[in-house]
Amino acid sequence: MSKFLIFLSLISFVFFHSVSWAKGSQFGGAILLNPKAYSVQIESSLFLMTAQFNDAGVEVPPASASTFRLIDTDLKISYGISSNLEVSLFGKLRSINSYNGIDTAINTGAESVGVEAKYAFLPIDLLRYAIGIRYRQTLYTNTRYTISQTPAPEVVILGDDGSEYAVNFYVTYDSRPVKFDLKFGYVSPPNDLSSEIDYEASLHYKFSRLSTFAGLEGIYSLKRDQFTNDPSLKPLMSKGQSNLFNSLNREKLAPYIGANYLFDKFLLGIKGQTVLAGKSTDKGNTFFINLTWGSIGETPENDKIESFKEYHIDASVLKVSAQKTFVKIDQGLSTDVEKGAKFDIYQTDYFGGNVLVASGVVFEVGADWAVIKLTKKYKEIEIKPGFAARGL
Repeated sequence: MSKFLIFLSLISFVFFHSVSWAKGSQFGGAILLNPKAYSVQIESSLFLMTAQFNDAGVEVPPASASTFRLIDTDLKISYGISSNLEVSLFGKLRSINSYNGIDTAINTGAESVGVEAKYAFLPIDLLRYAIGIRYRQTLYTNTRYTISQTPAPEVVILGDDGSEYAVNFYVTYDSRPVKFDLKFGYVSPPNDLSSEIDYEASLHYKFSRLSTFAGLEGIYSLKRDQFTNDPSLKPLMSKGQSNLFNSLNREKLAPYIGANYLFDKFLLGIKGQTVLAGKSTDKGNTFFINLTWGSIGETPENDKIESFKEYHIDASVLKVSAQKTFVKIDQGLSTDVEKGAKFDIYQTDYFGGNVLVASGVVFEVGADWAVIKLTKKYKEIEIKPGFAARGL
């Protein structure tokens, strides 16, 4: 437990003492991190039970004066190995408070650690696809009781113990400012629970720094619990005033809404979720808050910026056409500028800053001038006389 907290503290130190990050906020769903990019996310959530759903899906009010509260703190570190492969390590701390009207049961500790990998396929127009695998291992072992035994009321477990395996498929439709994410997958939960199909769909709308989203996530049980036909034989556990753990073919349906705001050094996110329906689980509300920091990694733009030595011609923009599709530069045939040559246009400053704005090809050339036809725009920056034009 102490080693896990020390590890979390070190990561938090790195998180709050690193350089700024902005473009990394675009990843998620089937959109992976850039090569050599990484991100660190810390998320805290608070779940408050309002009722329970029994095995038949009937809502049951909690016992008089009883309460159940669950707080999770999650740490996730992701790294882009290549343009289509991303790996993540994650861990969870959990705190539970369960009150039955007489006794209070409290349990706090490291809940689980795990690893995840995503592989992205080639996009089709605005559609992106990815497949992911995940493994999670809990850091505790629960005591199981027979039917004749009664769990102690002052004890509560942290969750379902054991190993979890999952295979997920991701689809993202990215038509900025609108983005649609879909995820569905096969999950084999811990504690010999029934295998499940997890699913989630969300719609995002991005402004300049603010983005809002709404979605729906759920669990569909494949009804493979070994005690499905005789639930009375299922071993008991100290799960407190909750049906979240040691469930029987659990299912749930939970919509949510939220927003993200991009600061200079991190992305702040908030989310609220309500469980509306389910089986062998709890009804309640969950509130999330998270911070994400990361690096940009390798991008085509950065590759060009890092390869100034490959440019053979250095020129300046003299004039820009009214339609902003052509620029005239101050170099021509006398400096070996040829028709069809490729040029990149940069916004520069006195402090050595270089921002890649656009690329193009030489459309027309004279002795000491050339006209470049712009073919690609990287930044929504107006090109002006004095901008740098570098030829390959």
